Amino acid sequence: MLRGLQLGKSRQYSKSTFAAAGFVSVLPDDVRRRLLDQGSVRRFAKGELILQRGDTAREFWYIESGVVQIGRYSVDGKLTLFALLGPGESFGEQGFLGEFPRMVDAIAGNETTLIEIGEAELLAAIESDSSVARIMLKAMANMVQQAFDLIDAGRNLSTVERVSQALLQLRSEEDSDVAIPVTQQELSELVGVSRISLGKALGRLEADGVIQRHYGRITVPDWNALLPSRD
Repeated sequence: MLRGLQLGKSRQYSKSTFAAAGFVSVLPDDVRRRLLDQGSVRRFAKGELILQRGDTAREFWYIESGVVQIGRYSVDGKLTLFALLGPGESFGEQGFLGEFPRMVDAIAGNETTLIEIGEAELLAAIESDSSVARIMLKAMANMVQQAFDLIDAGRNLSTVERVSQALLQLRSEEDSDVAIPVTQQELSELVGVSRISLGKALGRLEADGVIQRHYGRITVPDWNALLPSRD
């Protein structure tokens, strides 16, 4: 999803504030490849728990393929969805670097291949290139900024604008007319609105020709139409 760490306005408009995509994707190519080559490949079936809230964070994860749901299970087993992450993104860095318990649950949304990265692999990457530590600091600062953006979005954006931001986050390709594999239930949880409110927002976007709804997926013919107005 995230093609580069951009901390200015272009970052704000090109990617939703709803989830950070980690720092692995923005490492120098040779450093990233060495880091991933040294990690352990793990495969998870759809619905399988990857990490659990409260666990000690001893590693973080890079997504090779598949979709990972980030959220929290309630005591009655209901998952409140915070983000959907895809190939090229990483997660779990905050708990790993901060040495505090996991704050969220992560579940495989479908057949998923991940690379598990621990302390030894990360230290080797830092020692191989001095820019790695700086990139990590920028990525962590970006995550904090996104938390503030999320609060701001909840206060100031309409439901249609929040849905547009969420769809931008879920974009996994640069081309137009790409189908986003997301259900309305997942999208409503991600945005934090009811199914009824989401349906109205999607209906408005579809009536304006911005999206096309299909069973289990949404197609966006023109991604620029989802960008916030700068007037």
